[in-house]
Amino acid sequence: HIPLASLGMISTFLAFLLTLRSNQALSRLDEARKAWSKVVLYTREMSSLISSFVYPADKQLGLLLARHVALFGWLLKSQLRFTSEENVADIVRTMLPQKEDADYVLSQRQRTVAVVTRIRQVIHHLGKQHKLTTAEEIALDHTAQALSDVVTSTGRLRASPIPTLYTSHSARLLMFYLMCLPPALHLSGLNGIATMICTMSVGYAMLGLDEISHIFEQPFRVIPMYQISKRSMLAVADSMTCRPPPLEGEEDEELSQKDLTKYWKKSNKDNSNGKKNDKEFLRNEQMI
Repeated sequence: HIPLASLGMISTFLAFLLTLRSNQALSRLDEARKAWSKVVLYTREMSSLISSFVYPADKQLGLLLARHVALFGWLLKSQLRFTSEENVADIVRTMLPQKEDADYVLSQRQRTVAVVTRIRQVIHHLGKQHKLTTAEEIALDHTAQALSDVVTSTGRLRASPIPTLYTSHSARLLMFYLMCLPPALHLSGLNGIATMICTMSVGYAMLGLDEISHIFEQPFRVIPMYQISKRSMLAVADSMTCRPPPLEGEEDEELSQKDLTKYWKKSNKDNSNGKKNDKEFLRNEQMI
């Protein structure tokens, strides 16, 4: 005989554990969403600074940095969701036409950090040539530091899930409660059909809550990182292509077609392969 009152005491502790676990999982999801919203914010801010400070000083380096910043969201996504190396190589070589740039990024263990390192390298180079003021260097470096902070915060969430002992203890207590619930309800006076319906309802609610908490422990599985990475890339493109008209007395010479061709030049074979690989990458990303 299992007293229903004693089982009610267990249900109190179980409800507390499930509530606490759900709150922790939702807190991790909220933190991950805020971190990924900062990806769009900081890449847009960085591309705006590049368009205002770096591009007028050195247009070739400005375009180079813009491509690296546009790549940041895709690289962060690949670190958090185990994207295949082939897909990562496709998008990197599409976004970085120059082979040495793509090889450098692909050879790094943390490719997002490689993007930040490249940004700081260009800042230092232009600073030594006195093409950037101290205030402009500080603004660019501050935003680069913000991108590095995003890498750290997302990596911490992925590497430190809710302790497995807490999860397993909650699961064991839940199974014990659900096994003891039918006989306790039946001995309290409920008939077989009512006992079955009540047990199924309680089990559906508690097991569903436990499963939701389990899914949200790794929030990067449910966050739409493909759409956010795409928004980040489009924000960078808008900053570089939708530049404001020059002010009175301001010189703003655009790159000639010859200079653009020199910078973006690739063989016809590489261009066709790049377009094909880009389409395959986007198709695979949508499937993921």
